[in-house]
Amino acid sequence: MRQTVPCFSASCLFISLLLAITLSCISPAQSIGQDVLNDICSKSKDSSFCLKSLNSDPQTATTDLLGLAGISIKLAKTTVDATDKFVKSQVGLVTDPTLKKQYTQCVESYDDANDKIDYANERLKAGDYGGVGVATSACLDDVSDCEDPPQVAVNVAAASTISLSEQNKESYELCQIALIISNRLSGND
Repeated sequence: MRQTVPCFSASCLFISLLLAITLSCISPAQSIGQDVLNDICSKSKDSSFCLKSLNSDPQTATTDLLGLAGISIKLAKTTVDATDKFVKSQVGLVTDPTLKKQYTQCVESYDDANDKIDYANERLKAGDYGGVGVATSACLDDVSDCEDPPQVAVNVAAASTISLSEQNKESYELCQIALIISNRLSGND
């Protein structure tokens, strides 16, 4: 019977080294660290809100920058959608013509913002990070069009009350976070 002897020749060493390099190149991207999150959030209007929002998704701890872009778009979509629904629920309830006009304008703005976030998600999936930036920037513009909403509060749940102004601010900040991350992805950081 023939006994196998470990290969210590130069060719075996070269093949092992080549295999190690190849595997390291095709392994998944490294997760981002807290320092990257801090850097991203330092560029936002409210860095503590940014950190809290991004860290609210458990995948943030193990994702790469591309995954973080997806998380930020998902967070923005959720908030923009909720604000859109809230505004639509209020427009039929107000009787004051000025207030009605403001809510109607906000409905249009949030319909557009929702479309922009959906488009940003499509561009992200296509690998078009510049397109993500354009879409998230447009979302900021749409949300800003509803920047001076009436200070009307609504009972969202039995224990909490939130105003359109607060929801608008959150929508703006989450779209801004998505823009910051997309800029980093496209090298426009």
